[in-house]
Amino acid sequence: MGEDAESSFTAPRRGCARWLFAAALVFVMGSLLAGLWVRSIAGDAMRWLRELPDWLQQREVRTLFQESITRIVSTQGDVLEVAVLETQETVTRHDVRTAFHNLLYLGTTVSEIRVPVVYRYHIRLSDPWQITMQGSRCEIRCPPLRPTLPPALRTEAMEKKSEAGWLRFNAAENLAALERELTPTLEKRAANTTHLQQVRESARQSVAAFARKWMPEQAGAEVHVVFADEALSPGKP
Repeated sequence: MGEDAESSFTAPRRGCARWLFAAALVFVMGSLLAGLWVRSIAGDAMRWLRELPDWLQQREVRTLFQESITRIVSTQGDVLEVAVLETQETVTRHDVRTAFHNLLYLGTTVSEIRVPVVYRYHIRLSDPWQITMQGSRCEIRCPPLRPTLPPALRTEAMEKKSEAGWLRFNAAENLAALERELTPTLEKRAANTTHLQQVRESARQSVAAFARKWMPEQAGAEVHVVFADEALSPGKP
């Protein structure tokens, strides 16, 4: 009698478990199908919105600025800008890794930034000047050319790329390091001999024009300009 009662209670329990499992399975399958259907409808809706003609769409673009002034410095009227140089600079950073005293090569990560740069050059009015008149000739020995720092980067045209070597995974980190070094690197380039020589003749013309405007008595004179940083070098008198 006891065994028959136990079997009679076990059978309904197993039947209920099967029904619960089936219901759960149906619910899960239904949810998956519903999700796929919703994604399909959403995809169709997005495609339809993208294909709307322009005259049916409205667009608002906002640009926000937040300023935190860190420094304001007066030039005391002491800066005379005499030349501007615009260049396309390409800066590359190679990160080479080896092991066992360079016996095992582990790859090279190469990052590159190409950006238009505007270099400006000035002389200081408070530095020593020497003006000598010899008949109709005016010779001006003026202060040395100086780069105005930092140089200006045209970021709207900046191009960046970075590739990691075969056993390297630091392309993003190498590019970030190159970006941090970019301004200091360009500041050094602004003051190198090549850039100074490239702008020197334009700067010479600017100083001569400045002299004619601010010294009316020299308006008809032949103005010859020598910079302090070239006075001791061979070449120009």
